[in-house]
Amino acid sequence: MQVSFYSLRLPAVLGLCLAFSGCTTDPDVAGTGTREGYRPVYMTTEELRSISAQPPRSLQHPGKIYVRGSYLFINEQGRGIHVVNNQHPSDPQPVAFISVPGNADIAVQGNVLYADNATDLVSLDISDPLHVRVLHRVENAFPYQMYPGQTGVFFQCVDQSKGVVVGWEKTTLENPQCRR
Repeated sequence: MQVSFYSLRLPAVLGLCLAFSGCTTDPDVAGTGTREGYRPVYMTTEELRSISAQPPRSLQHPGKIYVRGSYLFINEQGRGIHVVNNQHPSDPQPVAFISVPGNADIAVQGNVLYADNATDLVSLDISDPLHVRVLHRVENAFPYQMYPGQTGVFFQCVDQSKGVVVGWEKTTLENPQCRR
């Protein structure tokens, strides 16, 4: 039986990949000492599920923008949704802020705005953008956030007894035990 060189290449390459995939030359894997990293921001379930209309505020970390009629709905990462009257595009007027803690994404269909509320999915009636109300809530529709969105970073391990993670803040950590 004759074995060709090419038939041996694939298993050899796969074997090398497997052998080196578990190796690391990074001496910082243990996370000892003081390091830059991320700390989870917690809220109680009651605080998290308290969605309310508030006075307008300035944009800090905007995300998606939806247009409905003369209104803009602008996602504020981790915080909620800005409502802006855009009847005169040369002079948009902020009119309200809808506090939706842990919000990262929004979608609109007709008079309903869908938003994640950390682990929950909420639907909001936006037929009157100045008086938004919760229509429905699906609890635990999304996985619990156990690590920050960034990779290659140290972070403080999540302690679910402290509440629900609604975001991450960059800070200095002592002996972080988690890394992503």
